[in-house]
Amino acid sequence: MASASKMNKHLWNNIVRLKLLAQPNHPNRFVFDFNPFGYVDDDDNDTIPTEPNEIVITGRIFPNSEVYKKTALRIEMKLIGEYPEEPPVVRILTRVYHPNVEEDGTFCHDLLNNAAKWHKKGLTTLAEVVRVVVEHIDNPNPDYAVNYDIGDEYINRRAEFERKVAENIKANLVPRD
Repeated sequence: MASASKMNKHLWNNIVRLKLLAQPNHPNRFVFDFNPFGYVDDDDNDTIPTEPNEIVITGRIFPNSEVYKKTALRIEMKLIGEYPEEPPVVRILTRVYHPNVEEDGTFCHDLLNNAAKWHKKGLTTLAEVVRVVVEHIDNPNPDYAVNYDIGDEYINRRAEFERKVAENIKANLVPRD
């Protein structure tokens, strides 16, 4: 991982950017449940109280698509190893019926699974990661489905897919307020 002071500054800047996404009408809305600095408005807190090789940020995203917009989804961004040079590991903590989310909640996207793409984009911000997650939840990519059956259903039996999403949301609802 980067030096502690460099990491703290980089991470603090990312936390501030994420906080700006909390506005109710933001298209990539993100609300913190936990960040490594504790309370987001505490400007005096400049240390990270976690294991040196793992930093975890949790919060809620608010999908915009018709099928997912009734719920928020809890997500976890785990910064491990050589972050910010390496992408975070993103998991959807809320059970979600989606072709690009593994059973354990691991979110699959080329930017996060391909270090070369992460580097090509430069030091991508965590706000950009949230944007990618929201966009990908709203617009599944069946070509990269981690669950082939759900991907096939999304392509060939959309009404059935949407019915199962609605059932899943009803069973695992996270309020949007």
